[in-house]
Amino acid sequence: MLLRNRKRLLLWGLLLAPALAFSQTDSTRHNELTVGVNFQSRLHYFGRTDSLRSSALLPNIGYQLKNGLYIQSNFIFLQNKSVGTTYAGTIIEGGYRFKPSRHFNGNIFYSQILYRDNTQLPQSALKAQTGINATYSTAVNINVGGDLKFSSGQTDIGATLGLDHIFIIHKAGSPVAFAIDPSAYLYAGTQKFTKTYIEQKKFLGQPISQQQTTQTYSSFHILAYEASVPLVAVVKKFYITAIPSYVMPQNLLEGETGKNLFYMTLGIGFKL
Repeated sequence: MLLRNRKRLLLWGLLLAPALAFSQTDSTRHNELTVGVNFQSRLHYFGRTDSLRSSALLPNIGYQLKNGLYIQSNFIFLQNKSVGTTYAGTIIEGGYRFKPSRHFNGNIFYSQILYRDNTQLPQSALKAQTGINATYSTAVNINVGGDLKFSSGQTDIGATLGLDHIFIIHKAGSPVAFAIDPSAYLYAGTQKFTKTYIEQKKFLGQPISQQQTTQTYSSFHILAYEASVPLVAVVKKFYITAIPSYVMPQNLLEGETGKNLFYMTLGIGFKL
């Protein structure tokens, strides 16, 4: 999967945490431009994968106003043995990040997903997504989220529950800071699917004809468990990220391909 909204919010928090370590008294938000590029070693959708073992290069740019409103774009360049490297689509997201407090952080968002028509990815059926993410910080961070995913003619409901704890390493007066954030997440949601079968028509107990019948089903299940250990290094305005992750798909439908999967997300960028 591309960096989901939960992961983008988590990354934003990790980038903010070292900055707070430099100045615990400065809570004023400023207009911010973020430019970067990520590499994801394996694309998946809650552990569901394509048959080509695709990876992706994901340039991104975002701008946030000091009032919390933001817009950002991810440009998706698909990589596999079949197509080499090719442009697959763009995700444009707008939303609002709540002003962080001692115990609360979160955002609301809307994403327009613009995949090319010939893109062969499990998530390429998605057209748009909207939702909310929230984090309550105590001894650990408790993360919850809900979303609606829109595809052709149908809407799926998603839910997220997770725990993480950020550790910050920063020496007073140093321009360099490190953050590590062991995390565990559960993803759930509906999966709408159709099933076609042959129905026998009977008269007085005797079969007289056959009819093809298609029914639509909708079920709410756990979709995946995921564990990750995001690592961030911040040097003044620049940052480097590494997110090793292990995802375990659950309740695969007939025709879906997926298995327990380790993948890595690497990123570099800057904030102004």
